[in-house]
Amino acid sequence: MMERCLTALFASLVIFWGGASYAGAGLPEIAGYSAGPTKAVPLEAPSGNFGEWLSRTYVNAFGGRIEATLMSGPGAGPLVSAPVGTRTDDRPIGFGATYEVFELDGMRSVFESSPDLGSSLAVAVDSDVVLTLESRSLGREELERAAMAMLRSE
Repeated sequence: MMERCLTALFASLVIFWGGASYAGAGLPEIAGYSAGPTKAVPLEAPSGNFGEWLSRTYVNAFGGRIEATLMSGPGAGPLVSAPVGTRTDDRPIGFGATYEVFELDGMRSVFESSPDLGSSLAVAVDSDVVLTLESRSLGREELERAAMAMLRSE
């Protein structure tokens, strides 16, 4: 009987925590930035819970700001992009944004730069976990550095 209880408890914990998913790490502190509070929004519907949407703002000593978003769970879905190696822009109809699909530490990633809006980096951390960093003032290198600091902090 005790063995059954322990097995049930262990199975419940595995289901609850979902294994070693990055989503459990949330949006951590990163060196060189002060971070605001993490806002969490459950992705819920009448049919059940479909994950979580986390957001947090980071600011460095020079006023460089990053808006971070972590979407996780089946409701968030996967990062859908062109194949790795794709480099393109939004012409002739767009506003001059450029896009590149590449791998950041083995994870499919998309970097976008828009002259009017700034830069964004989306990283497919897992099949249903996507980390997105956006900034009007910081470039690709700084966004990649911040993403890797977050991913390595788990």
